[in-house]
Amino acid sequence: MKRLVYLICILAAGAANAQAPLTTVPFTLHGDHIFVQLSVDHSDPLDFIFDTGDGLTVLDLNVAQDLGLDLKHVEYHESVQGLISGAIIKHNTLELNGMLMEKNIKVYSTSLNHLEISIGRNVDGIVGWDLLRHHPVTIDWDNNVIEVYADGDHPKLGTPIPFKLVNSIPTIEATTVLNNGESITGTYFVNTGAGTSMDFNTPFAKANNIADKTGEHYSYLIKGLGDVETKHFEGRLKSFDMGGHVFNDIPIGISESMSGLQGDPKVAGIIGSRFLRQMNMVLDYSNNTIYFSENSLYGKKIPVNCSGLDVQMTEDKSGVLIHQVYEGSPAADAGVKQNDQLVSIDGKSAMEMGLIGIEEALKEIGATVELVIKSGGSEKTITITLKELI
Repeated sequence: MKRLVYLICILAAGAANAQAPLTTVPFTLHGDHIFVQLSVDHSDPLDFIFDTGDGLTVLDLNVAQDLGLDLKHVEYHESVQGLISGAIIKHNTLELNGMLMEKNIKVYSTSLNHLEISIGRNVDGIVGWDLLRHHPVTIDWDNNVIEVYADGDHPKLGTPIPFKLVNSIPTIEATTVLNNGESITGTYFVNTGAGTSMDFNTPFAKANNIADKTGEHYSYLIKGLGDVETKHFEGRLKSFDMGGHVFNDIPIGISESMSGLQGDPKVAGIIGSRFLRQMNMVLDYSNNTIYFSENSLYGKKIPVNCSGLDVQMTEDKSGVLIHQVYEGSPAADAGVKQNDQLVSIDGKSAMEMGLIGIEEALKEIGATVELVIKSGGSEKTITITLKELI
C-alpha cells in the first residue's frame, strides 16, 4: 500500500512539473488592451500590446529607428481595417520576460502614433501570432498574468472550444439571439486586441439585416492600425452564446467597413476584449483549441457611452481632443462640438486623468458632471447628466 501511495505521489509530482510554465509574464490592462514588456535585439523592455488578432509582430517605426534596425524592405499587411504599409525587419531576437522567442522572427515596422493618440498611452509594438504559434499560452484576467508553456505541457482548464485559423487569427462558432428573438450561428474571430464586446462584420450584418434587429443605435468612427476611419453602429443583443458561456443584454458593434477583417465574407464578426476578459483562457494553437473558464468578471454589465463624447489625444499629445460627439447625446445637447478640447471634468485636469480616467468619469448613469471645454480659443463650463445612449 505504501508503495502504491509513493507511486501516486511521484506521478502527481511529475504531472505538476510537466505543467510548469516556461515563463510567467505580468501584464497591465490599459482600458481594453493587454500590455506586456518585450525586448527587441536585447533592448530595454518595450511596451507591447498582446493581440491574438494580429498576424505579424509589429514594432513602432520610431522605436525601430532608435534601435538602428534595417528599414529598407517595404511590404503591405492586412489589418482589421485594411492594408497598411511598412518595413519588414528580418533576423531579430525577441525576449519575453527573459524567455527567448523563436529566432529570426520577421517584424513589421510602421508608425503607431495614431494608435497611441486613440488609446492615450505609449505603444512600442504589438505581439501575438509569433508567440502563440509556438507556445500554448494562458491568460489570467483575474491576476493580470500570462503564462507561456512548452508545447503539450499546458493546463487544460475550462471548456474546450475548437477553432480554425483565418488570416492567422483563431475563429470559433458562437450563437447570437437578436432582439426579435431570431437565433443565428456564425464564426467569429477571437481578438484580444479589439476594444469591443462583439462586432458584426459588414457582409454578415447586411446579409442578416442585423441593424434592424438590434434596437436603437448610434454611429461612431473607428480606426485600426491604418489611418482610415470607418463607420460603426452600436446596438444591443438579447444574448451571445460562446461554448455554453452566455452573455445577456449586451452592447455590440455593426461594421460598415468593406476591407480588412471586418469585410471578410466568411466570418460573422469579432469577439473582443470586453467579452474575453470575463473568461480566463488557455490558447493551444498546436491542437486548435481554446479553453474558456468564467472568472470574477463574468456576467458583469458591460458599460456603454453615457456622455456622447469620444475623446483622443491631440496630434502633439499635449491636450485631450473631442474626436466625436454622438447625435442626440447629452454632450451634443449641451453644444459640445467635434475638435473642441476637453480641459477638465469636475475640476480635475483632463490631461492628468488620461483617456481611461475620463472614460471612467463619464460612465456612471444618472451622474451630473461639470465639463470645461475649450472652443475657438475660449473656455466655457457646461453641465451634463449622463445617460446610456442605447
